[in-house]
Amino acid sequence: MQVTRDEWSPLFQSLKDKVSADARRELLFKLINEIRFITQQNFGTSGIDRPMPWQILSPNYAWEKKKGDRTPTLMLKGDLIRGFRTTVGDNSASLTNVSPYADEHQFGVGYKNLPARPFYPINEDGSLTPFAEKSLAEVVQKHFNAQS
Repeated sequence: MQVTRDEWSPLFQSLKDKVSADARRELLFKLINEIRFITQQNFGTSGIDRPMPWQILSPNYAWEKKKGDRTPTLMLKGDLIRGFRTTVGDNSASLTNVSPYADEHQFGVGYKNLPARPFYPINEDGSLTPFAEKSLAEVVQKHFNAQS
């Protein structure tokens, strides 16, 4: 899954003329790592910024597959949390997950009766959650305060 934040494009377009590529890369690195931190913290019992609550496992499935443990499987093995990769370029940054079943857990799969358990702090409409939006704004503010 890759999400492009068009609302940030004007900020980086204005930075292109004022700030070196290295400085933009540094800020993008800070921003994408903030999103990664929030995303990985969403794997806890309640998460710090999930766009919606996670549905617990059905009692029947939990009993049949996991001896009654109703903890969502994506929290038990750790493959998803270890599968995150970030890339940073001169004008963009991305956070992806290389786990083959990341999208299934993020969006759910109807035919598998697997409910969505979104871990990215992104709403269904593609916007960041208010918490993530505020966190990124703080990263930008701290970055520029440190530069002056």
